[in-house]
Amino acid sequence: MSSEPAIPLDLCLDGPLWQFAGSFWTRPIAREAALALQDEGWSVTDILCGLWLALRNRKFPGFVSGPVVTWRHQVTEALRQVRKAIAKGNPATEQARGYVAQSELEAERVELALAYRALDSGTTAVTGLNERSTRILALENLQAAAPEKAMDNETRLLLNSLIEELQVFAEGDNPP
Repeated sequence: MSSEPAIPLDLCLDGPLWQFAGSFWTRPIAREAALALQDEGWSVTDILCGLWLALRNRKFPGFVSGPVVTWRHQVTEALRQVRKAIAKGNPATEQARGYVAQSELEAERVELALAYRALDSGTTAVTGLNERSTRILALENLQAAAPEKAMDNETRLLLNSLIEELQVFAEGDNPP
């Protein structure tokens, strides 16, 4: 028996986490690092949640709510598989691939909105942080978001790239 994802009727799709994700995603290094981690089994939503929470001096609990996981497995990942099954660059399928990619993005938007709703009140604030400890919190949050596997050197480099990009982003060098 498959359960349908529980999506609240009043879900805000344009909240602070989505705004952060949209701005941070425009940074090529951040995008490439997150996608490389996704290829290794990471959730980009969890990565973005961990980074966003670090900017707010909050700990990522290392898990997301049931509705997020259900939506991710039943909708976001299913659309991603369909998109990847459609070859890039084939004029006969280009439009179909584009529609699926747009649907995948909208599914990710719902996933982030669900995550925001769950994380908004369910995270622990960390006080007395400075720039160095914010970097440490970001690393801890990313480690909490990690799938069940050992960290290798490539993963550490990708995490460091994300944290460096987050630091530059936080200093105000972020595109509109």
